[in-house]
Amino acid sequence: MADNVKVAVRVRPFAPREKQSTCIIKMEKNITTITNPETKEEKTFAFDFSYWSHNPEDPHFATQKTVFDDLGVGVLENAWSGYNTSLFAYGQTGSGKSYSMVGYGKEKGIIPCACEELFARITRAAGGATTFKVEASMMEIYNERVRDL
Repeated sequence: MADNVKVAVRVRPFAPREKQSTCIIKMEKNITTITNPETKEEKTFAFDFSYWSHNPEDPHFATQKTVFDDLGVGVLENAWSGYNTSLFAYGQTGSGKSYSMVGYGKEKGIIPCACEELFARITRAAGGATTFKVEASMMEIYNERVRDL
């Protein structure tokens, strides 16, 4: 059975220009809490997944592998079962979308991890009567303009 829509949020580490800032976000399991720094009022939100990737020293730090295991594996399983799949990353510039989706250096994101596993499965299944066709597209929507990546 195909998965339904899942919604996840991820907090990235501070950029160098933000190092003097105070983190106003807390995450525990699937709950994200944002604290207004002026009024100290808290707003709590529930998602399918809330990933704390702010500080690698924290015990509940979410690695690229964690994100892939939770989100990418389901997309991969659906694709392997013959379903069309989609994965969206949404957020403001600099919020970590590219890191989660593509990754940097040794920290591979969801897309390269899914592609590696998909093609490894195809290689293992090769030689039989089954044929495989893989199509993928990536696009960026920025300022209401679509750009094919």
